[in-house]
Amino acid sequence: MQDNSGKEIRLIVGGYECKEWDDVTIDSQVDVPADAFSFSLYNPPLGHLPEAIKAGTTAEIYYGDELILTGIIDKLKESVSRAGRTLQLSGRDLAGQLIDCSVPINNSRQITLSTLIQDYVLASPLGTVIHGFRVQNDAWLKNKITVEPSESLYDAIAKAAQVTGQYIWMDEQGVMNIGNPFSQPQQPSQTLNLMFEDQKNNVISASYDEDVSNVFSDLKILSQDEKGQHILAETNRMTPYAYARLKIITMADVETQAEAQAAIDKVQHDNDLEAYTLTATVPDWVINGSVWKTTGQIHFNSDVLIRANAKWVVMGRTFRLTRHEGKTTELKLKRQGDWAQPLLYKEKEEKKAKEKRKRKKKKTSKAKKTHADLGLDEDGYGIYRGASQ
Repeated sequence: MQDNSGKEIRLIVGGYECKEWDDVTIDSQVDVPADAFSFSLYNPPLGHLPEAIKAGTTAEIYYGDELILTGIIDKLKESVSRAGRTLQLSGRDLAGQLIDCSVPINNSRQITLSTLIQDYVLASPLGTVIHGFRVQNDAWLKNKITVEPSESLYDAIAKAAQVTGQYIWMDEQGVMNIGNPFSQPQQPSQTLNLMFEDQKNNVISASYDEDVSNVFSDLKILSQDEKGQHILAETNRMTPYAYARLKIITMADVETQAEAQAAIDKVQHDNDLEAYTLTATVPDWVINGSVWKTTGQIHFNSDVLIRANAKWVVMGRTFRLTRHEGKTTELKLKRQGDWAQPLLYKEKEEKKAKEKRKRKKKKTSKAKKTHADLGLDEDGYGIYRGASQ
């Protein structure tokens, strides 16, 4: 199927390029691992599928010449009924393989993020599929996390990235990114207009949701340091409620006052992130010449949903194609500024100042060595490349 500009939705799988589709869904969410896709064709031409088009095969999805997803076909379904024949191909991006497969260990083990990437992904058979890793901040790569037998690779990598204060996500090229997805928006800020009477509206439908059941005016974090001393961090703020609401959270892994304060800030941001959501459906898949991408920034302007007039970021986007409605994009939007990175692992305060100075002296040389080994891209990200690269 083509749009008015002649761009085609192309699925390349097993060396074949498929362009004729009746129904397409491509879903991407920053906070959900593994982007999903589904392609359906009703009453395909008589004949048989080539043997190379099958479940388990690598797939690339293009809109015109723009690559929008690299993944694996998980399911292939052919059906015949009185209504006709149906062919459906569905799957996920390459992060799906990390979710499915376990870290190949037999006993609980302390492992660094660097080891997980190099030894358990890139040096494994998955290294021929995963296109590489981009690490925004490799200064904390030596921090170790405990990996248990049968734990999935994705969970282990997410946990190891979290102790470095970073998040993980897969891009359309099949590269796993570790860093802050909102630090460098992939698209310039856009404006969505939804006016009661306006010929310039570019929104088909929109809904604004508030759920402040997890928003509290008073938050307290309780913990103990290594000496058993009481640690307390608290915050007070205005909320939509006309009365005070108190939430007390105990966190055993918080060992310093600074960590407790960081934890309470993280909890507050996470609660706000969940509380406010704007969902908007827009025509087409493209904005300013390229497809919609997550992490983009939005200005919403409406005289109907006036409470939603604000700056938003694209937390998720779902491309849809149907014969009846054509191409549409559903945007899941969250308030700008509510996203918070995972808590950064902090070294214990009892270490001597002399030892800290030694680490600082070594840090620069080690960082240089790490960057030299990994290489840097134009954004200053450390690069681990898979065997296929």
